Amino acid sequence: MGLDRVEDRNSINLSTPGSYPPRSQQNRLSYLLWLFFLTFSLAGVQFTYSIQFAVGLPLFGEKLKIQTSIVTIILATAGPISGFLVQPVIGVLSDRCTSRLGRRRPFILAGTIICAVGMAIIGNSADLGNLCGDHADSPYASDHKFGIVFAITGLWIMNVCVNVVQGPARAIVADLVADEEQQTGNAMVSLVMGMSAIIANCIGAQFLTRENPYRILFIIGICFILASIVPTMIAAKEERYIPRDGRKTSIISVFRSIGTGFAKMPGPLVRVLIVFFFSWAGYSPFMIYITTFFAERIYGGNTNTDQHALDVYHDGVKVGMYALAIFAGVQMVFSLMMPAIIRKVGFKWVYFLSQILAAGCFIGLFWIHDAQLVYVAATLTALVAINFTAFNSIPFGLVTSTADKEDAGLYMGVLNSASVVAQTVTNIIAGQIVGWQHQNTVWGIAFGGIIAFLGSMLVWTMPTPKAQISEDEAPLLK
Repeated sequence: MGLDRVEDRNSINLSTPGSYPPRSQQNRLSYLLWLFFLTFSLAGVQFTYSIQFAVGLPLFGEKLKIQTSIVTIILATAGPISGFLVQPVIGVLSDRCTSRLGRRRPFILAGTIICAVGMAIIGNSADLGNLCGDHADSPYASDHKFGIVFAITGLWIMNVCVNVVQGPARAIVADLVADEEQQTGNAMVSLVMGMSAIIANCIGAQFLTRENPYRILFIIGICFILASIVPTMIAAKEERYIPRDGRKTSIISVFRSIGTGFAKMPGPLVRVLIVFFFSWAGYSPFMIYITTFFAERIYGGNTNTDQHALDVYHDGVKVGMYALAIFAGVQMVFSLMMPAIIRKVGFKWVYFLSQILAAGCFIGLFWIHDAQLVYVAATLTALVAINFTAFNSIPFGLVTSTADKEDAGLYMGVLNSASVVAQTVTNIIAGQIVGWQHQNTVWGIAFGGIIAFLGSMLVWTMPTPKAQISEDEAPLLK
């Protein structure tokens, strides 16, 4: 399979003939509105991730008294490992799903509902633990055994099911968006996810100092993720899929397809996966540690001494969440600009320069250590969004140009698997480094900067399609 995707439109109905909104310039705004609705389920995915990574570490540290380096391992196993196991399987299952709702929507719907259950468990984990006999005021993790069990259980359910949603929600863009609009579709994904991250972090910052903030935030998250799938379920007018061979999908055939997909992966796609791996490996320690970095290194708070130190800690987490909201704003703006920039300089230069910028920001945070430099820390945090937007858009566009649309779900799952393996490996190593440095999270972030720099050198190995991924595409706004 080469860079020019081979499509057999006679073998699979991807949509009804009239399901694509008109793409003429006169109807551009209508098309963009449809695209916004089509991708909106990913707003719920992003909201879930934003809440998890902004308050997950503080929840485990403050309520359940687990050390930062241990929490890192918990977060580095639940999300990434569940993603690695779930994404390819769901990708194949959704590629072959024969539901009357279409190939992707059944998984988006079911995954969202069960994800909400997991969020309810983790948000109430400390209270559920107390009901089972935990000691609420104890400073020792050993006195919060039941709460920890509930929190980890909810975390796994939430992460497994958000991965059930994420793969099909990405693949539905590849299914229903025309080839010449794929980069616009991926830019809209970044726009929607950026908007969601702004909302999540601003809401989180407002409620963080309230009584029982974690329960409130996860309840809000439940409402948001359930509401987010409604526009997608309506806008995605999928037609029922009829397999070419007439056979139903079995578990054995699923794993056979996954194995075949990995074994016969095109060389160009392998190079995309490697670069994507390094991008996520560099970014993931920042993703986990950044709010705690603001709370402990910038503001000097902690969760293990007196009430004043805890209040300072909360203030730092709040500022970190506002910095992430600015990050999301930069992500939104750059997602609008990126297609035009790619047309001017090419996707490799955009990817390379953004990766170098992110590496510099991660390493630059190492020299910031007090509240007087909080605006510098917030600026470095926000600039990372440029790279985040690039590596969550460009690789997907390249995969779309490489893989047959009938296998889009499989290869989107394979691409996401590369990211979750990167998160697992890097965060376990970063957790050990943080523990070695007396729970100082900036060391983990700086370690990610080194990985990001190495990844920037590999960008030049990425394949260039015969038609550049941005060629002949209309700008997102015109």
